[in-house]
Amino acid sequence: MNTPSYTLSLTKSEEKIAQLLTRDAWVFFSSMISHRDLFHVKEIPMMPRGGHFEITNDAEIIQYYVDYTESYTQELLLLGWEQAEIDASTASFAAKLEDATGVQRGLGMVSVSGQ
Repeated sequence: MNTPSYTLSLTKSEEKIAQLLTRDAWVFFSSMISHRDLFHVKEIPMMPRGGHFEITNDAEIIQYYVDYTESYTQELLLLGWEQAEIDASTASFAAKLEDATGVQRGLGMVSVSGQ
């Protein structure tokens, strides 16, 4: 049985963002303890290559990718990226994912009580 998925065409810089997210998604979803959460491990996308990124139609995984897109600023600065390139790449990757899936940034983030 095939799981529905979304395929995005990415620029080289967007692809790097997706690669960083995929690398850390393994750690994030592997650390969960419930059976439902462990199910996600096999749904984590393959490492994007050649400008193609395929992500399964799973709300929690998509939300992770959208919410954490901007988490790599320091790492990318250390790799020699300019701040403007980081901002443009993270924004365009998140926008492509949002447009394709309908998922919006911030909906999966934990809020502080009373806010």
